[in-house]
Amino acid sequence: MSKFVIFNGSSRYAGNCAAVVEKVFSGFDAEEFRLKDFAITQYEDYRETSLKYKSVSDDYDYLINRFLLGEVIVFISPVYWYGISGTMKVFIDRFSESLKKIPDFRLRCQGKNIVLIVIGGDNPETKADIITTQFQYICDFLGMSLCQTFKGAAERSGDILKQPDFVLSIKNYLESNFSI
Repeated sequence: MSKFVIFNGSSRYAGNCAAVVEKVFSGFDAEEFRLKDFAITQYEDYRETSLKYKSVSDDYDYLINRFLLGEVIVFISPVYWYGISGTMKVFIDRFSESLKKIPDFRLRCQGKNIVLIVIGGDNPETKADIITTQFQYICDFLGMSLCQTFKGAAERSGDILKQPDFVLSIKNYLESNFSI
């Protein structure tokens, strides 16, 4: 299993998230999953019924198993309407199912290192704070560590590469904090 497991929530193949993944993780032991390439069904809450969850035929089980095997989990998403992408939100919502379906899910999450990268065009340094807060709560709930959040400002595809210090800061952080 790769040291870095990257969940890319972008809806664009050649967007800023893809550019960051390519520049930062080339040469690293990393595996990227572009969530848009996978079928992930919306979570259905059955807590007030006799069902714990409804089995669905999609790619979520594969993805959550890759998540559970990862040493360092990287979530990278554009900032869409001051939150993460819908695709990433659907993936994370399904964690509720995993809590019911995988008996030791919470235990297997404990101690995982999470790195969050968000990129947006409308002052993400401030307006994406809500995303950091959301991930902090998710990590606290599952016993994971939100190690670092990187917020980049970019509008059009490739704009993030005009900020080499942003990309370098991520690479330097990973090299300094995780034996590579």
